[in-house]
Amino acid sequence: MKKKTLGLLILICSQACGQFENLSEIWLQEYINDYGLDKLEHKNEFNSLDFAPLLIQTPPSHIYGVIGENMQRIQIKWISINKDSKNPDVYIVTGKTKVKDNICEFVGKLQIKTLRLYTNYDMPYDSKVTPQKIGVVFFTYTLIEQGTSEHSGVFKGISATEFYLLNNKLIYNDFRAASDDMTNNQYVGTWTSNKSKQTLVCNWGDYRVPNVQDFDCGAAEFVPCEKYRKYGWTDLYKAKMQDDLEAQKRELSEWWK
Repeated sequence: MKKKTLGLLILICSQACGQFENLSEIWLQEYINDYGLDKLEHKNEFNSLDFAPLLIQTPPSHIYGVIGENMQRIQIKWISINKDSKNPDVYIVTGKTKVKDNICEFVGKLQIKTLRLYTNYDMPYDSKVTPQKIGVVFFTYTLIEQGTSEHSGVFKGISATEFYLLNNKLIYNDFRAASDDMTNNQYVGTWTSNKSKQTLVCNWGDYRVPNVQDFDCGAAEFVPCEKYRKYGWTDLYKAKMQDDLEAQKRELSEWWK
């Protein structure tokens, strides 16, 4: 799965111009235009299927996110994701976020914006799976943190979930699991404070952070670059690169309970 390389330029431009709302739309169009997705809309073909298990599959210890220009770490825990019985495009969600020592509950929804299929997907040479279809479902999302403090706010943006269809069942696309660029369930958007109304860029994803540049210095796996480690990434670095048992324990702690 290929990573976007225009993220930093877009980020700087958007912050300077105040056009935060364009970040996720630009990313969406890049995704569709540059990475082998077709131009046709396919979401109605998947109305009877449920994407919720794919969205909530990855443990929070492997969901990495950033908020603000210093790439401050934000952690995400999905508590529940349920398909709306009255609207096949809508998923009702609950969860929690953590930034530093601040933990907030959120409620919200994801709504399918478009679903595109790959016209020519580069399958791993050793794959024994022959999917019927391989594609990406894009959602718009609004997640509302509870409370009116400076630490609570509203997340908005566009997400992308890679999937394939096998025996008429949706499967989380992990064909790149052995590759350096493995990622999925990417969220690109903003967070706006309930109190100050300040808006910050906020992106997260499974295994890698989408739409950022000069932040991830890892090769085979995600490792934040040194200049950002003090912004919430110290334990992760120690756990991965120094085999620090205490740091590993903290990384696996169930902070949302």
